[in-house]
Amino acid sequence: MLIAVNAGNSHVLLGGYEEDEQVFAASIATEPKWTRDDYACKLQQVFGLYSVPAGRIRGAVVSSVVPSMVTVLEDALRLLGVTDVIEVSSGVKTGLNIRSEQPRQVGSDRVAGAVAARAKGKLPCVVICLGTATTFTVLDQSGALVGSAITAGVRLSLSALREQAAQLPAVAIEARDEGILARNTVDAMRVGAVYGAAAMVDGMVGRFAETLGQTPHVVVTGDIAPLVTRYMRVPFEYDQSLVLDGLHLIWKRNRP
Repeated sequence: MLIAVNAGNSHVLLGGYEEDEQVFAASIATEPKWTRDDYACKLQQVFGLYSVPAGRIRGAVVSSVVPSMVTVLEDALRLLGVTDVIEVSSGVKTGLNIRSEQPRQVGSDRVAGAVAARAKGKLPCVVICLGTATTFTVLDQSGALVGSAITAGVRLSLSALREQAAQLPAVAIEARDEGILARNTVDAMRVGAVYGAAAMVDGMVGRFAETLGQTPHVVVTGDIAPLVTRYMRVPFEYDQSLVLDGLHLIWKRNRP
């Protein structure tokens, strides 16, 4: 079995793959202060939960937008006996043509998501990840990564608004169907954050379409996606495991 690991700012996503099938997916909280032993214990619990003995794992592939997490997670996996670990970084074969001024600065999670989206064969394509940040990754008709956009995510936007505006309260962003005409401050903040994110996605996809000269396929992923996509107007495909699937494909390219 292969273990794919994507460590984000809020969650560490785990996926187990046998052959070309995902046999389990899990999520644990990102804890920057945890040591390799802490994560080894947590990973062992996850593997036990899904009845995966460590001895059955033949390798792992790791990506992270938190650089300090990579070594900790790799050491945790090795502590559990997983010796063949690939980090998605420069030098790893992805098969992705990145047309960027600084290709090495493109986040490994976005690279993995683009690899998986390209493999779907629906091009051109915009990959949208709705998480701590909201990221747009644009693939042209040939499958090359030709552009990106990054902005604050829903939670981060609400947090910044609360910190900078003294009279505004803390707000949970759970889904509600109160409509777009909010009648109190809390609902107004929620509507602004959630409907605003959906409207931004719609608008950005429209602008990407103008630049590409055709309407792109839209793939959405990320932990906030189920909340925002219900208010989007552009057609889209939701793929919760997009980044993990991309990591699996990168593993196959480097360990045929």
